[in-house]
Amino acid sequence: MRLLLFLVVFSLAVPAPGQSFDQRQADSLKRVLAKANDGRTRGETLLYLAAYHIRKTGEIKSDLDSADAYMAIAERLNKSIQSTALAGHLLFIKGLILTERGKKKEGQTAVEQSIPLLQTSNSQRILGMAYFELQGYYDYWDTAQCRKRIGITGLSVKAFHEAGDKVLEGNALTMQGDLHCILNEYATSNVYLEQALAIYNSIGYPKLQGVYELLGRNCYSQHDYRSSFQYTLLALKAAQATHDSSMQLVTVDLLLATLYRKAGRSELSLGYFTEGLAIAVRHKDASNALLMAYALCLNYLDLHQPRQALQVLNSLPAGLLDTSIAMVKARLGMVYMRAYYADKQFNHAHTYSVILEKLVEQQLLGPNFATVVYVSLAWYHLEEHATARARFYLNKSLGIPLSPSTSLYNPRLEMIYRLDSAEGNYKAAFYSLRTYKTDADSLSGEVNRRQLQQLDIEYETSKKADSISLLTQKNHLQHANLRQANLIRNITIAGIVLALAVLGLLYRQYQLKLQNNTMMAVKNERLEHLVNEKEWLLQEVNHRVKNNLQTVVSLLEMQSDSLSDDAQVALQTSQNRVYATSLLYQKLYRGDHVSSVNMKVYLTELVEHLRDALSGATPVAMVLHVEPVELDVSQGVPVGLMVNELITNSFKYAFDATIAHPAIAINFTIVEGVAHLVINDNGIGFTDPDESQFGQGLNLVKGLAENMGGEVVIVFHQGTSVQIRFNPKGSLAISPLQI
Repeated sequence: MRLLLFLVVFSLAVPAPGQSFDQRQADSLKRVLAKANDGRTRGETLLYLAAYHIRKTGEIKSDLDSADAYMAIAERLNKSIQSTALAGHLLFIKGLILTERGKKKEGQTAVEQSIPLLQTSNSQRILGMAYFELQGYYDYWDTAQCRKRIGITGLSVKAFHEAGDKVLEGNALTMQGDLHCILNEYATSNVYLEQALAIYNSIGYPKLQGVYELLGRNCYSQHDYRSSFQYTLLALKAAQATHDSSMQLVTVDLLLATLYRKAGRSELSLGYFTEGLAIAVRHKDASNALLMAYALCLNYLDLHQPRQALQVLNSLPAGLLDTSIAMVKARLGMVYMRAYYADKQFNHAHTYSVILEKLVEQQLLGPNFATVVYVSLAWYHLEEHATARARFYLNKSLGIPLSPSTSLYNPRLEMIYRLDSAEGNYKAAFYSLRTYKTDADSLSGEVNRRQLQQLDIEYETSKKADSISLLTQKNHLQHANLRQANLIRNITIAGIVLALAVLGLLYRQYQLKLQNNTMMAVKNERLEHLVNEKEWLLQEVNHRVKNNLQTVVSLLEMQSDSLSDDAQVALQTSQNRVYATSLLYQKLYRGDHVSSVNMKVYLTELVEHLRDALSGATPVAMVLHVEPVELDVSQGVPVGLMVNELITNSFKYAFDATIAHPAIAINFTIVEGVAHLVINDNGIGFTDPDESQFGQGLNLVKGLAENMGGEVVIVFHQGTSVQIRFNPKGSLAISPLQI
């Protein structure tokens, strides 16, 4: 029995390193835990469940608390059984928790300490996962650390191979290929990727898009565009076949769009850039969103559509990109500068040129990226006919050596030719133009463009062939269904004959069943009456609560007439709080559900009331986006009170004479089972954003959120944004017809 349980535990589809479990796998582990009798099996299962909560999507504190709880049980268990393998596994999971909590150094130490224990216990699979986790603590872009990662990843490949886990072995080999690709060791990278591909194919593993994408990237770097296009299309087909919408698809879209753009098919590359940007934004991946937006804008500028480029930049979600990072500011600045200049908004273009100049003067960028900025600044000053300034930045760029294989080599040649021409140095301009044209219009480049176009045609033909094959399969299926229908008809006739033969025997049983049904109908009618009576009573209670609260509001309003201004403001705040609760109970007794409230209807009416009650001389724009969600009354009341407090705070403190167009945005959505309430204003924010400075309103909001098991995040950037996340009770999206 013990051996069987061990086989069940280790044959579960435990995810590859760095990936997350799904609910099905977690449920399987819980069933194993319920049946396990020996300590070793229980301990390992508890640690896998801890890993499930660590790797879950999102950053909910309760997930890490659950992981801690499983860890604590496993630690107590191991004190009695003294298993070296379990002790190593415990340290490994501890490292994951520490890293997830932002304690990267302590997490690395724990993982390193787990490895000797796992080596001595011969737990090859967990050992391989520990090695794989350990290599992730080293920096990709530091050459020495990247070499260190390669060595550690090689150890994980060996451990996974000895454990017989081909999926994890393939993942580790793919990582080896990725690391060698970063070091520009493309031939070595391809060797590891081909090994990974062979292993995956041997077990029929379908998720090959990552391997194909890396092979396509290597071929692109080696200027083998035909092979690059072939591998990238294979990556796209694999992603579509496995319904992959993860960040992996972003890298596939980026490479495919870049290949189309290089082939002179900018109009085709737009779709892939746009799709990749949408996925990156959906996953809140700032680095990839920036890269896709940058490439998409350059594509629009190639097509002489600067307005579309500006629209892409301005549509990026607020707060997604950290503009305090120099590289982020530089990428945005270059695209904004070129787009505004192409749109003849020269003052805006000049503003961004100044930003870029300050970045390079302060040496906030690495040499390779600084070269890109130098060329952009040279282009801008040349367009402004400031040739001396353009020459200054071009010389800065030329001072940084580049390989002719880099993407910046050709633009730099073009700038040399244009600047020589602008300065009247026509002889030098002639030689620069000849070098530029030789590089830009080389026979190999033309051949590659033709190859890409040919492969594009082959890909479209392949899709049509797949469609024909699908139609053929459907035709065969229809014939099979027809034969099956004939068989069913014959069986049905035989069944009818048999049914008539036994009908007399079943008649008495039918009579007994009829009597039972009559008795059940009477009982059901009584139960329905009791349920209706309970619903009516609960509705009546909600009605009376609403009336009593309205009476309180009226009494407060009468009392406010005889009070001072400050007292009236305080009393108005209390009125709004009582009104928020009263309105919810009104919705309860008038709605179809007496224990839950439609948040779209409730919050819309509440916000309208607050706007009417709080508006002053300057109108405040209210933007409301609430999903039609049914929320349990125990959470509906706190949500209404939090909305009341935050909007009241914005009206009272956020706006002064410097805010020309005050606005408040209220969003309530359900994302992957988690409720998100976000209230933003464009006011003056906090001068000293310290929690000790928060007033009664914000402290009340934090207290209400914590009572629901949620969390509050307050961001002070161009106003104030309060983000509240919690697990909803009984949330149920409804159709627009029910609203």
